[in-house]
Amino acid sequence: MTARFLPSWSLALLAGGLLLAAPASRAEVLTSSDGLQPGLAACYINGMIRHVDEMLDWEDYRDCKPGAPLAELNSKVGKNKVLTSPWSDGVMAKITGYIHLDQTGSYAFVFESNDGVRLEIDGKQVVEDPGVHADQFSEVGHFQVSKPGWYPLTIRYFERKNTSTLRFFWQPPGTDGTMPVVPAEVLAHRGA
Repeated sequence: MTARFLPSWSLALLAGGLLLAAPASRAEVLTSSDGLQPGLAACYINGMIRHVDEMLDWEDYRDCKPGAPLAELNSKVGKNKVLTSPWSDGVMAKITGYIHLDQTGSYAFVFESNDGVRLEIDGKQVVEDPGVHADQFSEVGHFQVSKPGWYPLTIRYFERKNTSTLRFFWQPPGTDGTMPVVPAEVLAHRGA
């Protein structure tokens, strides 16, 4: 078994056949946007997969080609290029940066995607709709905020063939009604 298939915790002690573990440290939440640039960073790998987990293997031996930053995730296209990649089929996108969560409480997130997508915020998996499918909405995922700030996020997304959709919606604490697209002003990345 490779480390990839182990849970996201570090080994602390292995003695007498007893395995003890300590939780993985979480990334530091930024309290300022100093050093951040608008939009999310994106890099791309070209290849055909059927599940988001397969991206992890590809990332080990294929270079992820940088694309232009993504101001927001609200893309629904026909057979055109996927996001800011040079390809229209067989696209894997690793999207990274920060999301500004400015109040305490539970945030709800959902994606509309074609094909698979996974969202992690501060190292915690929040949304997953990992396989090949036509346009569909994921289940709603929740992220609890106890300290307002800029939280690191990673989105893995792939488009296998034909059309592509990647739309990112949220519901901040204390709001109701329809879930709007996550606005560009709360998304940022570290510049090169």
